[in-house]
Amino acid sequence: MGKIYGLHSLELRPGVAGDEFERFLASDAGRLPALPGWRIALLRGERGDHVGEYLALVEIDSVEARDRVSPNGGFDDTAEGRAWLAVAGPILERWLGYVVHLPGVDAPYTDYQEVVD
Repeated sequence: MGKIYGLHSLELRPGVAGDEFERFLASDAGRLPALPGWRIALLRGERGDHVGEYLALVEIDSVEARDRVSPNGGFDDTAEGRAWLAVAGPILERWLGYVVHLPGVDAPYTDYQEVVD
């Protein structure tokens, strides 16, 4: 089967301006440690129904690559996930100053599997 795509809506905290959030993304979020087989794109709606809204798009090479790190939906299930959290944790704490929820932690999300390669 194909890649996994995680879609995570990002709701800014009241009073946080989009350009302020984007400066944070450009400086701090770029320091999130890489996970082999994972890519994260942070997106802003540019046209259509969600203009100005933010989304985190997580692209993972396969179910196996996802489950190697996060078999049950959290990062504390594996040594690799815990090691990632140890580095990412302080960045995610700052992240919460800008958004209401952490993607995939305390907000709804969906992982979609590519059905046709």
